[in-house]
Amino acid sequence: MSPKNRAFRWPFLAAAPLLGLTACTGAQPSAAGSSSGASPTVGVTTPAAKGDVDTLNWDIPSGEPGSLDYAHAGDYSSNVIVANLCDTLVRMKADLSYAPGLATSWSSPTPTTLVYKIRAGVKFWDGSALTAADVAYSLNRNIDDKVASNNYPNFVDVSSIKATGPLEVTVTFKQPDELFNKEMAATSGVVAKADFIKGKGSSYGKGANGVMCTGPFKLADWKANTSIELVRNDAYWDKAFRAHAARVDVSFVTDTTNLTLALKSGQLDGAFAVPAAAIPALTGNTTGAIHQGSGLSSYQLAPNSTAAGKDEHIRLALSELIDRKALATAVFKNSASPLYTFIPPSGWDPEAKAVYRSAYDALDTPGPDGDAEAAKKELARSPLKDSTVTIGVQAGNTTEVTAVTLIQEQARKIGLKVVIKQLQPLQFNTAFYDPKARAGLDFLLTEGFLSVTDPLDYLALGPVPDGQFNWIGWNDATTAQLISKARQTTDATRRARYIVQAQARYEAVAWTVPLLSINEVTYLNKRVTGAPLTTAAIFQPSLAVIGSAK
Repeated sequence: MSPKNRAFRWPFLAAAPLLGLTACTGAQPSAAGSSSGASPTVGVTTPAAKGDVDTLNWDIPSGEPGSLDYAHAGDYSSNVIVANLCDTLVRMKADLSYAPGLATSWSSPTPTTLVYKIRAGVKFWDGSALTAADVAYSLNRNIDDKVASNNYPNFVDVSSIKATGPLEVTVTFKQPDELFNKEMAATSGVVAKADFIKGKGSSYGKGANGVMCTGPFKLADWKANTSIELVRNDAYWDKAFRAHAARVDVSFVTDTTNLTLALKSGQLDGAFAVPAAAIPALTGNTTGAIHQGSGLSSYQLAPNSTAAGKDEHIRLALSELIDRKALATAVFKNSASPLYTFIPPSGWDPEAKAVYRSAYDALDTPGPDGDAEAAKKELARSPLKDSTVTIGVQAGNTTEVTAVTLIQEQARKIGLKVVIKQLQPLQFNTAFYDPKARAGLDFLLTEGFLSVTDPLDYLALGPVPDGQFNWIGWNDATTAQLISKARQTTDATRRARYIVQAQARYEAVAWTVPLLSINEVTYLNKRVTGAPLTTAAIFQPSLAVIGSAK
């Protein structure tokens, strides 16, 4: 869970490659989708680009990245930029399946060993060759206490990462970890040049200090508070992701009104994560179109470590009260659907969906319209029933402000006073990692996303004692044990059974207040095409595949 954050790993089978037992690329669906109202078409990509463009003007509405160091790329904006600069060991495809990246193959000779074969002939932007030593160093930074990587939860079971040949890296684990290899297709699997990182030290990835990677774009400039400029890497190794744009100017327009005007006028060619409040104004626009894709994103009210946030009666009352159907239709313009669990259905393992569906349907939920009477009874049980609850939201994001305003109005029905506090984008993004930035907040309205299609991706960050986003310090030994067992289990169905048992426990106390499962919403000017429409846009070189529609 994170500010459109990461917010907020595959079976180990002896002598067999992971990720579906094959390291070969498969067919990639290519269906375009545009929304025009109540029943949006949901696709995987827009039609492939037909040619190059000199300049692509793009926006990331979640704001300016805090860092381009992959170890600290914890929000939507930084992940998108890093993914277009730096390659990962495993490539995430638009349909959220996997293919070889900087690793041409991987195998698991024992349940606690993973061996990567590194691609030959790949060069960094400075012309130096990628080596296994660069890969091992890049991954090891995620377990270095001095680095304090946001990716550490994905490396918690790692015992060692070593270059065991010029183009071979071996990862050993303390215990089997089915999640790790999947995460190598997201930010945790990013590789950068070791010597460059060492030379920059703690300034790596900050502003003009830059990064040194192998991706389809190079970092040309970063104007603070204004834009980031990327230029094409003409020596890029992967023809499928050769950049169509010679240059990309990335803006940080977070205000919904200004973003809408810039997209409608053609000043911007497009944006990922378009706020739902902009959908009506952009639908039917003659300069371009809104497209929706199935994503791994969700909206939650994340409780903070205040008295009100830690009070399960207040959390349960809010969960019973909130009219999720109204949020989905009136506020999110049918780009979302009601959600009653921390893990959205889009994040369920495809091999065990029946187990997750059965458990989801068995949850004691208030229904999409909410249940004010049940909420009132729950609030009456709280010693803080007369307190004021403060909810933080990103300033300028009309969708989020409207959503919290609706929740505020509904809370009045049960006598709960809600105050809305708007945070500037940088403070809002920082609040996910710095308790000081959450001072005075009882809840934060969060749009988060899973990095991969596996509930453990989120659960490793959430309702466990050391969970990165377990701000209330909720500690249930049985839940933690079930999640740990699941992570060591390669069989998808058995793993799902552990996970849904844990789910029943943390949802019973509303560890967080789930609200909506949301689509990925992208806008494209009619002059360009090729954009992925799923969560893969965050982790693959998504800007490289966008080019001329003519």
